[in-house]
Amino acid sequence: MFLDLAHLALRTGERYERSYAIDLVPIVLGGVRYEVLLPEGVTVKVERVAGGFLVKAGAHARVYGPCARCLKETVLDLHAEQQEFAPTAKDGWEESELSAFIEGLVVDVAGIAREAVVLSLPSQIVCSADCLGLCPQCGKDLNEGPCGCLPAGSDERWGILKDLRLTDESEQPGGGSEGVDDDSR
Repeated sequence: MFLDLAHLALRTGERYERSYAIDLVPIVLGGVRYEVLLPEGVTVKVERVAGGFLVKAGAHARVYGPCARCLKETVLDLHAEQQEFAPTAKDGWEESELSAFIEGLVVDVAGIAREAVVLSLPSQIVCSADCLGLCPQCGKDLNEGPCGCLPAGSDERWGILKDLRLTDESEQPGGGSEGVDDDSR
């Protein structure tokens, strides 16, 4: 979906606003694919300012994909907004300062919307903040209850020592210090 700003014929201070129905391509984060739906479309606001156009895009997005902890299908609702500037003259602007979504005065609305959604995503998409995830040993969903695996870092070969009772030297017959030099302690 592209919007040609030159056809809007806006004068400085004038505004244009419209909603567009847009389908976004899936987002891949960390090798995981997330589907994105924009149920209300994308609202684009354009304002003519000195030297160019200020383009704002906003959308309520619904992101579908696996929970990063337990892998259950999860839905994340979020509001995403992005703002870009389209100068009417390229003179004096570095290439890195120009928007990747605006070529001349043609705006890639879908590109801005996708970028807004990506920037609004949390670092991990989870089904709930208190999700326990999967057992790293057997793969059981720990949200459904404990799995019975030994705690991480435990080694059952040392299990026999858990019942070993050490006694204090003072409890041993004779105080436990007989025949020992005081200098060798």
